[in-house]
Amino acid sequence: MKIGNNGYNQYVNNVRQNQENTHSKGLAKTTETVNEESVTVDISDAAKQLAKTKSAEPSAMTPNVEAIKKAVLNGTYTVSPEKIANGMMQAMNNKREFTE
Repeated sequence: MKIGNNGYNQYVNNVRQNQENTHSKGLAKTTETVNEESVTVDISDAAKQLAKTKSAEPSAMTPNVEAIKKAVLNGTYTVSPEKIANGMMQAMNNKREFTE
């Protein structure tokens, strides 16, 4: 069985050739100026207050998430197959109870 250059190499060569052709033709991106009407958006005071509250109040899970991120970056995060299996079994049992 003969393995030729008809697979991946041909694809890569075609891509390179297309890129070279594009650059050699001097094709430049054209920019178009579009004049559109301006749109005004009014946000209610309640929505503004909600946005302030959401951004000011840290999530309860933030310390846990940060601890996991640090452990993963340090290479000290361990995966517990038992916890994963128990969680999967619990989820399947809950789904079974819910559908019956």
